[in-house]
Amino acid sequence: MFTLQISYPVRDYGAWKKVFDSDPAGRTAAGARSVRVFQDSDDQNSVTVLLDFDTKEAATVFLERLRSQVWDNPEVIGQLMSAPPSARILEEVAREGQAAG
Repeated sequence: MFTLQISYPVRDYGAWKKVFDSDPAGRTAAGARSVRVFQDSDDQNSVTVLLDFDTKEAATVFLERLRSQVWDNPEVIGQLMSAPPSARILEEVAREGQAAG
């Protein structure tokens, strides 16, 4: 399992979430098996998204699509984010216990 971890410094969580929910880069079609959205408990405009993929290639292809179709759009960066997002692909190598609800 490979997880694409994205950190978004958003200007307004509600506005960002509306665009996120519209799935502009097609995460479902790209093979994202699950999507989890987190907010920093002290800063609701600091958002982290975890997207799980079966392969590193699928995660990489989706990340490139996200960069070219969404993040490179000046309106997205200027209106929704206070700085460019950062991303990395993580490979799961161990798991213990049950997932938190």
